[in-house]
Amino acid sequence: MPTEKDTEGDARERTEDGELGEACENVCSESSYHELYSSDTAQFVTENDGPFDHHDVEDPNINVGIKFQNIDCFRDALRQHAIRKEFSMKYLRSEPSRVTAKCADPDCPWRIHASVMHDKVTFQIKTHNPTHTCSSMNRRGTSMASAEWISNKIVDWLRHEGDIPISHIKKRLQRTYGLDNVPYHRYWRGKDKGNFKIWGSYEDLYALVPSMRAELLKRNKDSIIHYTVDDVDHSFERFFVCFKACSSGFINGCRPFIGLDGCHLKSKYLGSLLAATAMDGNSGLFPVAYAIVEGENSSSWQWFLEYLHEAIGNVNGLVFMSDRGKGLDDAVKIVFPQAEHRACMRHLYKNFKRKYPGEFLERLVWSAARAYTPQWHAEFMRQIEVVSKEALNYLLAEKDHCWSRAMFGETARCHYLTNNMSESFNAFVGDARFKPIIYCIDAIRQKLMKIMHNRRIKAQQWTG
Repeated sequence: MPTEKDTEGDARERTEDGELGEACENVCSESSYHELYSSDTAQFVTENDGPFDHHDVEDPNINVGIKFQNIDCFRDALRQHAIRKEFSMKYLRSEPSRVTAKCADPDCPWRIHASVMHDKVTFQIKTHNPTHTCSSMNRRGTSMASAEWISNKIVDWLRHEGDIPISHIKKRLQRTYGLDNVPYHRYWRGKDKGNFKIWGSYEDLYALVPSMRAELLKRNKDSIIHYTVDDVDHSFERFFVCFKACSSGFINGCRPFIGLDGCHLKSKYLGSLLAATAMDGNSGLFPVAYAIVEGENSSSWQWFLEYLHEAIGNVNGLVFMSDRGKGLDDAVKIVFPQAEHRACMRHLYKNFKRKYPGEFLERLVWSAARAYTPQWHAEFMRQIEVVSKEALNYLLAEKDHCWSRAMFGETARCHYLTNNMSESFNAFVGDARFKPIIYCIDAIRQKLMKIMHNRRIKAQQWTG
């Protein structure tokens, strides 16, 4: 029967979700272990003790005499064993030098005891009663599935697969370990801990933004790279990137045609990724600039376009294509008043279809958009009027936006009706959207480097 002192230690070491307290967890951490017994100076066990045993992470051996690298390894193995065998346990003692645990059922005889060896680090199991007499209903091991345990199981998934929804994490762990009734918040905390192990503190990474800008400018001369912070609390707001290679490449080798679009970021503090994308002479995707902002609105788009104007200047016959996102229309008019602003036909028809559905109207609208001459465009608009006067008025209300080839200017000589190149950029960015700000910016930079390098290699092989 545990003493009063043991009971006090028991309460101190347990948290609400079954995890051990920080005081005990930090006594013999992995980092302190390597500091005391690095491979360059000494072995972590004495000659008489022998080496510790190697264990199956998923199904550890906890028989008497088995040795563990340190106290943390023993606790991890014990927790994994309890989850694997579907029972809950509680600690009678959890000290730097010894650990004693028993089944949570007071009438069940299962019990285990381990203590530190002569080297003061290696742990060895001294006694173990493996018998369970509790019923299966009382042997649910879900309380042992702590947030820390969940993070250890999913950290490799997050590292290789990027962001994973909580619902998917829950299903995969339930399928593998038979977990039941683990609360949602514990899965969420486990995912948060897993991301911390991969990326570190999201908050601390924002402090590296100035250094990030300085390093990018150092290695990319004459690039346009800026960031802004809040005037009151000096928190991060926006970050703009336009490399010199991108701006000069657009001016010298691309049609004066730019697609504008934004997509949501999926990291802890969300935000939006704005991008300006062009097409090169070989009709390949050519990113010009990108920025991380708090969201899509008139202010953020105007801020983005002002720095884009600083990077590319006044380009003759410049054309913008967009889905007319929040605040984008006004921002283009303010910063690039002479530019032609085309509406993405796919988005325009998507909105049109909600009010005026039907295959016949769909064929007429797309025929009017594809018409190259004003005469043919007028003819299809007349046919639309016959079907629905309201549908015609809806399209005429879009007169401020070019959506038909018959309305396009001749300088850009680009017949695209949709903003698919911007959608392609969003797919090109891929899992970078799930990363913290510093890693997101750098991941896109690396992708730009690779695509330009590959095109340079291919161009060098051309003979004409």
